[in-house]
Amino acid sequence: MNRRAFLSFGKKAVNQSPWQTFCQRVIRSVKGNFHDYGETEGYGAASVTVERLADALHLQALCAEYDTAMVLDGVSIRENVIGRSCLSVRLDSSLSQVEPLGENACLAQPGARAGQLLELGYMQFAHVPADLSLSHWLASPDYHDARPGFTHTSGLERIHVMFADGKTAVLGGFGVNDESPLSIPGLQRIIPNLFELLREDDVEWSLGLGRWPFAYRLDALKAMNADINLARLFLGHKGTLVWAQEMVIRKMPAPPAVLPSQAELSEEERERLVYSITHVEGRVKGLFDPSGLFLYLDECF
Repeated sequence: MNRRAFLSFGKKAVNQSPWQTFCQRVIRSVKGNFHDYGETEGYGAASVTVERLADALHLQALCAEYDTAMVLDGVSIRENVIGRSCLSVRLDSSLSQVEPLGENACLAQPGARAGQLLELGYMQFAHVPADLSLSHWLASPDYHDARPGFTHTSGLERIHVMFADGKTAVLGGFGVNDESPLSIPGLQRIIPNLFELLREDDVEWSLGLGRWPFAYRLDALKAMNADINLARLFLGHKGTLVWAQEMVIRKMPAPPAVLPSQAELSEEERERLVYSITHVEGRVKGLFDPSGLFLYLDECF
């Protein structure tokens, strides 16, 4: 090797973009298939398939470091993501185990399919596409009872989540006999703020409507037809608040009675809530994901 070649050796590796470095680090950290779709106007897009639940923790750290949105595959496209790169995360079919917890409940991984649960007698999945993963079922508002106070019809009892800062927790029932969520440092700040939102005039008024108007199910924090349950706050959150790792689901005898497609707000109701919806949803998003690691609602389909 001559002197010129020697001095230039390795420069290509050094002069790569931050996006290229990010992609290389994802490939080293996660075993699943990876595809780089390239950069457009300085922002990159890629997809990766995760084969282990722990992979989400590695991806969170890298996405936070490189200002990249961590996106549940299928809930958005790169053109919708504003001001940052995006990594679409797919769940490998191996993350679909369902472990019985007695006769009437199970511990399910996020890649388990609605059809699997329906075959086991979980009738709340009767109107859910059979090949839809539990992560997508949780994220989509289309399959959950739209009536305030009826989030319990989902059968969701507990959920193991990863927050935007990479910390994890198991969330579920919360009340006089179970204050364990308050032992989690981040939730010590979040939970009082959620109950403060629940006491706002328009939110309290919305508890009496025929359809819950907000994207985030604060009504799950009101003991109406069932006990308070923090896990159900995330029903229909479109992947914008937390990353689902595992869920405890109870068998329900029937699908939700009133889906969002079957209930509409009146024009008067929409006019009253036009400001509150933006305010409340923005507050909840800011509590769980102030840095925008996950998508914002207006970036989702």
